[in-house]
Amino acid sequence: MCESKAVVVENGKEEIIMEDVAFLYFKEGKPVIRDILGREMLLEDYELDSIDFLRHIMRFKLRG
Repeated sequence: MCESKAVVVENGKEEIIMEDVAFLYFKEGKPVIRDILGREMLLEDYELDSIDFLRHIMRFKLRG
């Protein structure tokens, strides 16, 4: 399986907010992630920072 982990980066620290992420899309400019079970999370205050395709990690940072 090639699902990803979603992490937020704050003050130089990474925190996993969702594992087994299978889908990323944007709703009104805000990222939404969905896992393999269909659970979704709207990242209201965050923006996509980077995607590491080799390690399967999506990093998000605070907007602004």
